[in-house]
Amino acid sequence: MNEKILKLFLVLYVLAGTTLGLSLFSHGYLFMGGVSLFIALGSGWIFFSKKTQALRFMYPGLLTFVLFMILPILFTVYIAFTNLGTGHFLSKAQVKKTLLSEKVIPENAVSMEYSIYPLQDAPSILVAHTEEGDYKTFLEDGATTLALQPFRDKLPDVAPLSLSEVYEMKERLSRFDFVTPEGKKLKYHRTDLLIESSYRYENLPDGSLKDTVTGATWREDTEAGFFRSGNETLAPGFYVNTGFKNFKSLISDSRLNSNFFKVLQWTLMWSFFSVLLTFSFGTFLAIVINDKGLELKALYRVLFIIPYSIPFFISVLIFKGMMNKDFGAINLLLVELGFDKIPWLETPFWAKISCLVVNLWLGFPYMFLVVTGILQSIPASLYEAAKLDGAGRIATFRHITLPLIMSAVGPLLVGSFAFNLNNFVGIYLLTGGGPPIPGATTAVGETDILISYTYRLAFEGGQGQDFGLASSIALFIFLIVSILTLINFKLSGMGAETNKEAA
Repeated sequence: MNEKILKLFLVLYVLAGTTLGLSLFSHGYLFMGGVSLFIALGSGWIFFSKKTQALRFMYPGLLTFVLFMILPILFTVYIAFTNLGTGHFLSKAQVKKTLLSEKVIPENAVSMEYSIYPLQDAPSILVAHTEEGDYKTFLEDGATTLALQPFRDKLPDVAPLSLSEVYEMKERLSRFDFVTPEGKKLKYHRTDLLIESSYRYENLPDGSLKDTVTGATWREDTEAGFFRSGNETLAPGFYVNTGFKNFKSLISDSRLNSNFFKVLQWTLMWSFFSVLLTFSFGTFLAIVINDKGLELKALYRVLFIIPYSIPFFISVLIFKGMMNKDFGAINLLLVELGFDKIPWLETPFWAKISCLVVNLWLGFPYMFLVVTGILQSIPASLYEAAKLDGAGRIATFRHITLPLIMSAVGPLLVGSFAFNLNNFVGIYLLTGGGPPIPGATTAVGETDILISYTYRLAFEGGQGQDFGLASSIALFIFLIVSILTLINFKLSGMGAETNKEAA
């Protein structure tokens, strides 16, 4: 019995997913429709085929992997090759439907307020009210034209539908033409008003639109994503495939490439110096604290780990307040000591220094912990042998300590570099990407890294959102991180170990 219920549930699940996919296809959502069909049909194949029994146990993990890993990557790739953004958020079918539903109301249009009364054994009755009297008609499904006849009887002895209930009938009411005895065609305008109107655009057989007011013909421009007549375009536009246009713009468009390469340069500098400073400072502290003659080691280690225990975003916001030019604690202290105030977050140079300093404070405890563990694992006999050979502290550090640290922490540094490439919170919460780059044509600041630049293009563009361009930058970041990941595998020897196991 339980097996039959399970099979019934799976059949319903597959049917629901297939229905959803076909519905999305019909409404122009090709990507999401394809995903729904793939998941529904794939689920049916896994659970109903005898050849895929092993996959049934992996299904939850496979589904999660597809939904939260594969699909976001595929969707980002898809968007990167489109013009999706402000003015182009809808599909062509949706734009066409929107334009075809646009109505024109003449200057002296006839209008009537109305009420709808539900009847038990007959279609609902619509009663229109005018100064000359009332008119009625029955809302008969299947009809497109309903005649309004003079109504001199008593109103039905039932309460009329509320405005919210009428609104739920909006799609149904919009399909009717209500014709007065004088031949005027009224259409649904709002939940309590019919008005004389006509549709602005007419759909022609070739897919173009004819303007019933001006007589102009609007044809699809599949390159720009608009319905166009001469040099004029209709809003809204629709998203289309633009090929490599977004990628070419990053390289060839002078309005973009200057900012893009400037952001790229700072992103690489930010990642490099963040890793260099945190590793160097963390290693220095670890070596000092690991000295055998130092007392209170445990206390020092606890103090140095405190920044690591505070939530990242809280620390960044605290530093943002401390670095306020006029009221920040740092500048108030500098004034007390006789120095001038420093514009920590207002000028490009000091804003970048501020980002690196804050990231140093947040990152050195991790490096301190890692290097401390490495130092404590180095055999003391190595240092004793070096001492017998006459090596000093500097020579011992250079030829023993540093090579052993680097052999263990090298892949970690590569991973840390990749992490800082996408360290959105560290930049955005502290400086917001600012200060702005003078003359920039897009939303971009001096301290923006690629990931924050992508976010601002997608969601904060003063000239509109550009998801296509933002996605192309996201793919560029993905490429860099992928290369760094391969380097990490190479340095850590993970690939070699995998090959050995396979052999």
